[in-house]
Amino acid sequence: MLRRAAVVIAIVVTFGLNVPAGVLSVPESYTPEKSWPVIVSLQDNPDPALTARSPYSLVHAGGTGVECSSKIHSYLKDLVAKYNIDVNRIYGTGFSRGGHELLEQAWHYPHLFAAIAPVCNDLRSEPKVFFVKHIQNTPTLLLHGDHDMFLRTGQRVHELMKAADCPVEWGTYPGGHTPEAPFKKDISLLTKFFEKRTFDPYPKEVTHVVTHPRYARAFWTDCYLVGSFLDKPPAAPDGPPPASGFPGAMQKPYALRAAVFVVRVKEGNRIEVQANEHVAALDLYLTDKLVDMSKPVTVVMEGRLFRVSCGCPQDVGGKTWGTRPPDPLGFIAFEPPQPAQKAERGRARRAIIPCCGGAAGALGSVPTGALSSSAAGGLQHGLRWL
Repeated sequence: MLRRAAVVIAIVVTFGLNVPAGVLSVPESYTPEKSWPVIVSLQDNPDPALTARSPYSLVHAGGTGVECSSKIHSYLKDLVAKYNIDVNRIYGTGFSRGGHELLEQAWHYPHLFAAIAPVCNDLRSEPKVFFVKHIQNTPTLLLHGDHDMFLRTGQRVHELMKAADCPVEWGTYPGGHTPEAPFKKDISLLTKFFEKRTFDPYPKEVTHVVTHPRYARAFWTDCYLVGSFLDKPPAAPDGPPPASGFPGAMQKPYALRAAVFVVRVKEGNRIEVQANEHVAALDLYLTDKLVDMSKPVTVVMEGRLFRVSCGCPQDVGGKTWGTRPPDPLGFIAFEPPQPAQKAERGRARRAIIPCCGGAAGALGSVPTGALSSSAAGGLQHGLRWL
């Protein structure tokens, strides 16, 4: 049997600490005859000696925002190039600010992880904390020490997610603000949760919140934002910010703009779409895993019906729906078909759903998680199959 030791490929400075980055370990029992799961950690990390004795490879990717997502992408590609990795079993964890970052990555890129387990996450700033309500497609285990200084704010994150019916669980272990228990002593606190979850690249319901064009894609959906989306956000109301009631909960003196949409595949080749006023249009990359491609598909957008045969392309005219965002970072776990591939395969279809012609809808910019029908006036409707 082939045995391999842990591998360290780089040293970087992350959050003020010297930490190893990249591929830290692969299983000692690794063999290329089968595929293996991966744990990606964003701050601190499980002990590589422990993960090497488990079925999981271990990758560390530090930083925040685009820097972090770029590192995740790069290091996973390094791993996949050398080892037989199961891309449907990529999991995420991270301690403190790394757990906070993991939650952000999950709402920005819901198609990245099969499941996540933030440890002692310190997410507490408003209004950003409300975005956790949109982590509907990524099973989440919130772990905290029972004396963690962020226990109360962690409980608030759990309450927000639970109230929104997110797939979330809560767990504690003896200790304070430290990852010692799940990272250094007993990684089964993480892996028992992970081993029950496998990534589904074609969920029948996709919920997504978009705060920048770079985050427009989610699974088999991709949104166009209205042209004014990146304009300066509106100023906060006069007066002090409202008290949150949670120690250390920081306030930001601006309104955070967010595009929100939900797409549901129903029985009978029916797709239902809800979107707020910041979503101009949606691309839907449909396959036989979602609908019967040999039959017409009915799309319902704000109560209006569109029925199009997959074999009969239609064009609604040269309408421009906002500024086309750059392609989101293509992760290994899900790569949508490119135009040339679609033409060659002849199976995938791209549907563009115009959602809003720029008029304000019923939803405001505060990410409360509630979706409702947009105002009828100013909406442009149609469907184009490419």
